[in-house]
Amino acid sequence: MKLRGTATLAAALCLGWVGLAAAQDAETIKKQVGAPVESWTGSIGGDMNFGKIGEDWYATLNLGLTFDFGIVGFGIQAPLRLLMKDNDPENNDYGGVLRREDWDEWTDYLKIIRYFRFGHKGELVFLQLGDLPGVTIGHASIVNRYYNNTDLAHFKLGVTLDVNTDYAGVETLLNNAFVSNLIGGRVYLKPFSFWDKDSYLNNFAIGFTAISDYAAPYCPDFEQQDTAGGPWTPGGACMPAALDHDPATFPNVRQRFDEDMNIVLADKKAATVLGGDLEFKVLNLEWINLTPYVDLNGIIDGGFGFHGGIMTNFNIPVISVGLQTRIEYRWMERGYIPSYFDSFYEIQKFNYPFKDENGRFGPAHSEVTDRPKAAVVEELAAQEGKGLNGYYAELAINVNDWVVVGGSYDDYDGPYNSNLRMYLTVPAFDFIKFGAYYYRHNFEGAGDAFDFDEKSLFLAEARYQIISFLYVVGQYWRVWRLDEDPTSASYGDYVATDDWSIGVGAAYNF
Repeated sequence: MKLRGTATLAAALCLGWVGLAAAQDAETIKKQVGAPVESWTGSIGGDMNFGKIGEDWYATLNLGLTFDFGIVGFGIQAPLRLLMKDNDPENNDYGGVLRREDWDEWTDYLKIIRYFRFGHKGELVFLQLGDLPGVTIGHASIVNRYYNNTDLAHFKLGVTLDVNTDYAGVETLLNNAFVSNLIGGRVYLKPFSFWDKDSYLNNFAIGFTAISDYAAPYCPDFEQQDTAGGPWTPGGACMPAALDHDPATFPNVRQRFDEDMNIVLADKKAATVLGGDLEFKVLNLEWINLTPYVDLNGIIDGGFGFHGGIMTNFNIPVISVGLQTRIEYRWMERGYIPSYFDSFYEIQKFNYPFKDENGRFGPAHSEVTDRPKAAVVEELAAQEGKGLNGYYAELAINVNDWVVVGGSYDDYDGPYNSNLRMYLTVPAFDFIKFGAYYYRHNFEGAGDAFDFDEKSLFLAEARYQIISFLYVVGQYWRVWRLDEDPTSASYGDYVATDDWSIGVGAAYNF
């Protein structure tokens, strides 16, 4: 089974194949909604879950080991999906048991190295290799909680390296150390430090960011069928006229996929975002940080966007409460998408939903959901009209590690411009733990925020401790799944699918 979201685009090389997000699991969903990653000083353990992937039943065995020595941390893992029941169509798994998509590329074997970390974010040197669960650069106006491994069938050994000094610093990102397509970073300078690095004015910083997916999907390839119902043959066209209108009117033209259900592209293009920023840490105390900032960004072949906000971080040790907030005003031209590289970018870069004001891909003022993100940027930039105003608000609260709750919401002028992320975890009790995670994108205003449809993703899980090291866990989630049935009316489209799993596990924390 291959999974992909209902919104995406990125660039690559012309006339190539690009793999989309395949199977998502519970940990993937948590990272996508921005929930904090659970960590221990060290742990060893494993669990086995039973659930469906596509039409088939698998037992998923996860074995893992993590260490945290303060300045250094690392984790290894051995994820195995074992076929229990093979429903039509027939699979080609290794030995009829081991899921082939998990181990059919040499880079898949790198997933054994879950991560290696040196230092922590914000320290003099911070390095992380492997799984990147939520990379944020600068004020998150370009890169916000980017996650490089939403596609579990194509593991990426990502790299992020930061260097922070009293005078200047740099933040960098490569989504894959070996065949990276997303690359860039931010450099910043504290100009007053060259006169007096201990001065209050040294809280002022100037930054510049450049991030590019130099191989982003731009034009999908298509295949055609003659009116007599013969075999499908490649059309060799980039967005043919038949698909510039209602596809239901042209049933003999459809998007083309390879034998592994990876989308075939006719063309690719670099998706590049440049930006400059200013910030000043008005307060930088042990219990409170307060940082106003402004960012001005531009998407090449797209539009400009302005961000002005305040970040705060409260730490009240007396009552063990931590509070983080970010409130931001945004103004943007129509060809600008804020936080372009976010946690869903790898599955949204192929099909990005937008309002088609010009009626190029369907009825005028209708919503289109199957255009690459880079192509959508150009289409939005060509639309007439004034810029859009909006806001972004983010909140996270941790009450003595009993309850952790957080989320973000953004909304702009016009329809299909609201996004919501929420999470709640209750880790307080030794015998039972609970978590709920929710994401909804490109919906119509606050009143539409909790409609469970094709724009929603969610996860609910509970873990019950049987004895000190043995537990049972149950999960229920909704994901976006690619319809791989060639006879289906929704073939090649994403449909919302509900799934569940139940399993047992053992863990020892030290």
